[in-house]
Amino acid sequence: MFEHPSTTPSNSLGTEASSYSSPSFNEAVNAARFVKVFGIAALSYSIGLLFGKVLGGGIGLGIGLFIMRYDSAKYYRVLGITVMVFAIVGIFFPFLGPAVLSGAILGKGIQVLGVLAKEGRNDEAWMPSRTRALIGTIASGAGLLISLSLMFLFALGTVALLLGWAA
Repeated sequence: MFEHPSTTPSNSLGTEASSYSSPSFNEAVNAARFVKVFGIAALSYSIGLLFGKVLGGGIGLGIGLFIMRYDSAKYYRVLGITVMVFAIVGIFFPFLGPAVLSGAILGKGIQVLGVLAKEGRNDEAWMPSRTRALIGTIASGAGLLISLSLMFLFALGTVALLLGWAA
């Protein structure tokens, strides 16, 4: 589940399974692992904020650190730092961190699914990669929907308090 992202897809016997050698396909296969794991993490982060800002902030910092260490590519470092910053800023503006993480993973998942729709259908790594990407994309989409809904309710409640509508 947590294979190094720069390895080529391989089967359980350790022999190379990828008969399709496109660099974009191999990158999509590796990114599908990332999308699945962090799509589920984004959904958990969104749900975690329901239980309090401190718990959600801690989850966000942990996820951000793990993303930073996931790979040496600039995308992962920038995303990890951004998630950590929004986890800290989330003390004042909750639900920004999970929304950013969910949106980023959703975008990456759509990108991976686009590559997999065009390439490598005959490769034995194609189906598991597509399944991983679908799971992560759906989970991150659900996390984004939860985050945006809660952000709307938070803004509505804040406006109601400021205008004196709440008792």
